[in-house]
Amino acid sequence: MKTLVAGSTLVAVMAFTGQAQALELGAKAGTDFTELNVGMGRATSGLYLDSNWAKNTSNGRQAGALGAGFNIPVGPAMINLGAKAVYMQGSVSDNEGVAFPVGGGITVPFTDSLAFYAEGYAALDSLINRAKSYVEADGGFSWVPFQPLKVKAGYRYIGVDGSAGNPNERIIDGAYLGGELDF
Repeated sequence: MKTLVAGSTLVAVMAFTGQAQALELGAKAGTDFTELNVGMGRATSGLYLDSNWAKNTSNGRQAGALGAGFNIPVGPAMINLGAKAVYMQGSVSDNEGVAFPVGGGITVPFTDSLAFYAEGYAALDSLINRAKSYVEADGGFSWVPFQPLKVKAGYRYIGVDGSAGNPNERIIDGAYLGGELDF
């Protein structure tokens, strides 16, 4: 119930900031994983929300996240700082749990249709249960052949450092191609 109230409050605040908040719907596919993404306000300055669900198709490991943050324009680039609540499921039950990573990213446009993007999030022992640490990174290039389509190519990593004799795990690790619709 607290999560629902907090999420509703954040959406209401974003709706009344006076800025246009674009909705993004996307999917990525790598050799051994798929990922679905939904976001709001990622391309504009100010508050944003995003969520994703990634699943390793070869071993069933998965991670789902809900995040929020703040975008700061710096010249043509956009820097974001944020935090997430992540549910992760590794191959052993002790690597299944919740993490609260913090991090950020940057998007640097080269032209109106081509850009570089990168982001990283990490949660150490105090921000995670049932594991030592959680790390995720995503980086690549995006190309907009026409509105509202954005094509992405990059590399995605999600990993867990196991606790007390449990294995370190790569939930997601590999190159991908993806697409996104921005409304």
